[in-house]
Amino acid sequence: MYGLKNKVSSKINEEIKGLKGYVLSTGNGELDMRLGGGIPVPNLLSIEGGHGTGKSILVQQITYGAVRSNKRVIYVTTEAGVRELIMQTRKVSLDLTEDFLKGLIRVVPVHLEGIKWTKNVAKKLLRILGDYMAYMKDEYDIFIVDSFSVLAVYADISIVLNFLTKVRTIVREGKLIILTLHPSVLPEDVMVRVKAISDSYIKLDFAEIGGRLVKVMRIIKIRGASEPADSTIAFDVDPAFGIKVVPLALAKA
Repeated sequence: MYGLKNKVSSKINEEIKGLKGYVLSTGNGELDMRLGGGIPVPNLLSIEGGHGTGKSILVQQITYGAVRSNKRVIYVTTEAGVRELIMQTRKVSLDLTEDFLKGLIRVVPVHLEGIKWTKNVAKKLLRILGDYMAYMKDEYDIFIVDSFSVLAVYADISIVLNFLTKVRTIVREGKLIILTLHPSVLPEDVMVRVKAISDSYIKLDFAEIGGRLVKVMRIIKIRGASEPADSTIAFDVDPAFGIKVVPLALAKA
């Protein structure tokens, strides 16, 4: 297993060296600094976290930074409709309304109501999504799937691996692809493959620090950062600011 991880990591590093990349600002200077400058591109970024840990707000923060840099975003969501997603960004001062109207953001909701989850349905969804990502690759700089685990939970591992292989190919063409995942939903062997194939992996959780409950980002890996990233970033969600980084010294107070 470790041999496989090493081979995958070496191959990814070779791919990155062969591309002229850049570092994307999240639109939040403090968060950028803690991440080592921002989000490196090209990149396959996986964000793992349970309910309420801040997966969607982190993705929305990255989206906000992307459109501020005039990057085009396709945002696939299994958890909200178009209006609901835009309203969510308004509530945390990451308003994407104007960017949506300009066409910088294309929101693709995956409506699951009334669908009986079967392996056949999951297989079709992942295949269609992979084909869509490849077909639209000239129309976006960043592609977000929130949440990938919802689409992959009942799929055979071969279907998931085929999708990840297609994603890896698209990343090599200079794209940033972001997948969000819920913990303990996908089989362990799938999670191991996702972690291995990802350029960057962030795990979100809650932590009690000095008697205070805060959200935390644990940077498992982030390849291509211009500066060393913090291993742990404590944060809150501020309606007037979006993601608000909490200095660990303050969190412990």
